Amino acid sequence: MKKNIIAMLLTAALSAALLTACGDDKAAEAAPAPAAEETDAVEEVAEEVAEATDDAESDGSFTLLDVDENMVDVGAYGTSDDGTELVFTMFTGPDGNKYVSLFAFDNGSDSGDVICGQYEASTEKDDEGDEWTLFDVEDVYTGNHFNLGVCERPSTEEVFFFDEDGNTVQGKFLTSAETINYMGSAAALIEK
Repeated sequence: MKKNIIAMLLTAALSAALLTACGDDKAAEAAPAPAAEETDAVEEVAEEVAEATDDAESDGSFTLLDVDENMVDVGAYGTSDDGTELVFTMFTGPDGNKYVSLFAFDNGSDSGDVICGQYEASTEKDDEGDEWTLFDVEDVYTGNHFNLGVCERPSTEEVFFFDEDGNTVQGKFLTSAETINYMGSAAALIEK
């Protein structure tokens, strides 16, 4: 996990360095050439990112930032009663296994948490006749077990899911692209 965090930070640093290099030719003509130390630092970050990526690939691990829209099976967004924003996702990881994740974040305090892991699923009907898919998830970050669930009402296009405390949240379905955007935004906020 530590390698994944380092890899994400190094990737962000490299991306920032690469983005600052993009611009029009007039700005490049007016700007002084980068100092040798700056060039060496960028090359060093690039090497560390490459090493971290090689390490992650060799042990089969990945981060949620490696998940792309082609891997998303289901995405939903909702807000709990206390204002916490939630992104529920079912996806197939780069390793070919099925995962479920739940991002919970609070924009007001720039804080949040994420649960993610492979799961065992079962279905159950509630008192109103709605069928829930229940997930027993072993969180890859903590090793703790969590119960998550999702319920779809096709006739009304409603979706409901459990937060990490078992509270039911009404949400809306997201497209695969929207899901990736929401996950990325939540991850960036949580990392602050």
